[in-house]
Amino acid sequence: MKDLYQVLGLLHTAENEVIKAAYKALAQKYHPDRHPEKKLLYTEIMAELNQAHDMLGNARKRKEFDAAWKKFTDKRPKLEEPSPQPSPAPQPPPAKPSGQHDTMLSHLASNRIDEFQMMHLYEELFGNTLTIQHGWTNHYVHKLDGKEIRYSFTELKKLIIEKLSAS
Repeated sequence: MKDLYQVLGLLHTAENEVIKAAYKALAQKYHPDRHPEKKLLYTEIMAELNQAHDMLGNARKRKEFDAAWKKFTDKRPKLEEPSPQPSPAPQPPPAKPSGQHDTMLSHLASNRIDEFQMMHLYEELFGNTLTIQHGWTNHYVHKLDGKEIRYSFTELKKLIIEKLSAS
């Protein structure tokens, strides 16, 4: 399940006005018409933003999403709390993924990678050190030939997926 608050770069406690403002700012920034050279990428980004705003901008739908999110997060195992198991039964070795990066792509697609893991992965794949610029939504910046190049979390994720898929 995708965290729609994260798509808009917000906390789950965000007020309705903040949700609307975040969507408006991000929609202006990532509208495909503003990026004709990467229209497909920005169309996908806008689809995510529209989905998040549609769900979180409507009080009834937001309440339903919040309830579903709570159920989803309650079911996920907590990393700091290992599940009590007497002694695990021996299991066969896991099957090899069909592609070299299938596991990582699966984690990316299901949003099982946090912000710092994403930054580390980007730095390993592209050889660029990132810094975080905090704001309504965090941006990740690296310098190239004296220019600052900024990415949103969604852009960073898409770049990593493209790079892993190509290799």
